[in-house]
Amino acid sequence: MTLSALPAALACLLAAALAYGDAMAASAAAALQVEIDSRQQDLVLVDGARRKPLKLARITDVDGVVERRALLADSGYGPAELRYLLIEVDTASRADRTQAHCGAGIETDLVWLALDSSLQVRKHDAYRIASCLQSIEAGERVVAADGSLRVSLLRPGRDGEPDREVTVRYDAADPSQGLQIHDRLR
Repeated sequence: MTLSALPAALACLLAAALAYGDAMAASAAAALQVEIDSRQQDLVLVDGARRKPLKLARITDVDGVVERRALLADSGYGPAELRYLLIEVDTASRADRTQAHCGAGIETDLVWLALDSSLQVRKHDAYRIASCLQSIEAGERVVAADGSLRVSLLRPGRDGEPDREVTVRYDAADPSQGLQIHDRLR
């Protein structure tokens, strides 16, 4: 049976459903995934059949055994032919995992990337939002449905220095702005 043999309203509905199904399949196929590599030292970007290693130590201060990763926002490709990602990465505070201070601790970083169509990193930024090794006190964390993020934290001063209130923002509506850091003395 062809669409022309169906009543017009039914043919229209069927065509719309097929188009919607095609769009959803294309969207699912285009979904980028972030995996931890087999050595637990870096990440791997997976885009369909393509796998691209992402050497964290080359583009950020993130270094250590990767415990967890989460893709918080993916802009897809925009008019500038760049795709923007926001990834949260947990790494071990100490590579040797000893019983010493922070031996089982975790360092948490937000990593912003601008990727070209071949998944090459064109721009990058990172900011540590939780740490066992550094004095960082977590505050409010707000994640919007579109992937926008706001994290507030306190960096206590040392040796008479004032405390610093820091807000880290990512605006999914304008991902090219990357991580926006607002740091003020308390």
